[in-house]
Amino acid sequence: MPIHFLDLPPEILILIISHLDLPTLAACLATNRLVKFIIDDSTLLQYRLAAQASCVEDNPWNIEMESTHKLAALRKHQAFFEWAPTSICFIELDDIEPGNRHYMYGLSGCLFVIAELDSRFLRWISPAATEPVLQRFKVPGCIQDITLAIPEEDLLVVVLSSDPLQDRISASDVVYELRFYEMSTQSAHRMAREPVMHVHISGARRPDRFEGDICGPRFTLMINYFDAQDDATESIRSLLLIYDWKLGCLLKSFRNYSAAIFLSPDVLLLAQNFAETLEFEMWAVSQDTAVGPCISLLLPPPVKGGIYDIICIVSKPKGDGSSASQAPFHSSFANSNVGFEIVFQLDGDIQEQLLLVISRRALLQLLPSVEDRGIVLLWNDRGPSIAQWLDKSVLNPGSSKTICGQRCAFIGPAGRIRLVDFNPYSYKQVLNTERDDSRQMSIQTGLTNMVVSPRERNRAIGSGLFEEEVRSNLGYLVVESAQGPTYSEVFMGDELIVGFKDTIHVDRKASLYVWRLE
Repeated sequence: MPIHFLDLPPEILILIISHLDLPTLAACLATNRLVKFIIDDSTLLQYRLAAQASCVEDNPWNIEMESTHKLAALRKHQAFFEWAPTSICFIELDDIEPGNRHYMYGLSGCLFVIAELDSRFLRWISPAATEPVLQRFKVPGCIQDITLAIPEEDLLVVVLSSDPLQDRISASDVVYELRFYEMSTQSAHRMAREPVMHVHISGARRPDRFEGDICGPRFTLMINYFDAQDDATESIRSLLLIYDWKLGCLLKSFRNYSAAIFLSPDVLLLAQNFAETLEFEMWAVSQDTAVGPCISLLLPPPVKGGIYDIICIVSKPKGDGSSASQAPFHSSFANSNVGFEIVFQLDGDIQEQLLLVISRRALLQLLPSVEDRGIVLLWNDRGPSIAQWLDKSVLNPGSSKTICGQRCAFIGPAGRIRLVDFNPYSYKQVLNTERDDSRQMSIQTGLTNMVVSPRERNRAIGSGLFEEEVRSNLGYLVVESAQGPTYSEVFMGDELIVGFKDTIHVDRKASLYVWRLE
């Protein structure tokens, strides 16, 4: 007698269902109660569906959302990964006064912001508008840093100083401010109890760089500063301040960490390097610093004589606080990635760079129970299950990098846009459609002609950099524009990819190439 498919043991059904693609999984949830029960009861299937549907605004676990709407949301996001933009436009920005300092940029939703260091003006434009116009907004101080939150928060954080950086000798006579604006109105944010907060930098220290991160009501400000140890020498140190911008208060501070990024509104990942050792620490934001971190993760040591340095990669958007708090393992934010650019200083003047990309979910799953807090883990023994190291065969060392969801974007050689896509749905789709043995193919898309190169999982990397073998266990695609204009920067959001061409110092102009994906 034939056996009905659904009469098979649950273990076999789970193995079969785990190979289904994103739309089919969503359709099963919407149409078959028994299959839905199996999916809901399986951690493996929940993770697979969540990973494939990462960055979908309406996640599949929203019980107030109808099944047909869930499927539509997943299909909409599928279009993003299949490079199917609904519109493409070119915007030229005129009459931008060239300055002597560097420019800062931010993208959130459909708002693109430009600011010059030490300037008193912000410029912004909505690339998705029918007739986009560059607007200007004056702030009461010299701009040191800008940070944009996700569109739902409608938040722009500006770090201001009373004097320009170039005129500054010490911090003793300079006032620093955090100002919290609404992106939509350019007025003080209505949810901020203290829309203007003062930043206290004690002692005669000269700040060199500010960097902010936002997740829900939390805001971190990393300050790198020059600290004079004697009359002849200076060393670079760091101060990390953690604020609750809605309550208007400073929660805690840390010193001498190299990088910081939120894993959730309540968990902060800090990186600390001690020349020959690089350590990640996961801290509970509400926890007393005297208790110590929840967990410490030691990365593999470099080869003898090698020295670590680390840079945190810009993450866009800046934290989905509400969904990450309500369902930390079922939100799009939890399924997004964090990235760290690691520089190895070897013997002599030789430098090598790697990009370490880790799933937020994989890091959160390392959090121990209360009685195990403070444990130290070794990367190769108990490191995160989902991570990838990218080497110089993929990276462009001189380019700034940004991560949105499960993609990393930067400018590759010859000024072309290069994206590294870690989404398992994208990876599977490309592998299924390959027709040759070269593991490389060209595809026609709405962006340009793109070259897609799948990179295998579980491969050894960093030969000659570590004392022990390090392996990566996350498949990914390398996608690069094969033709078209050259770009200075690339920015990514859930709805837009923006290629930025900077010719400000040549003709006082800049250009935006905008692909809208929705």
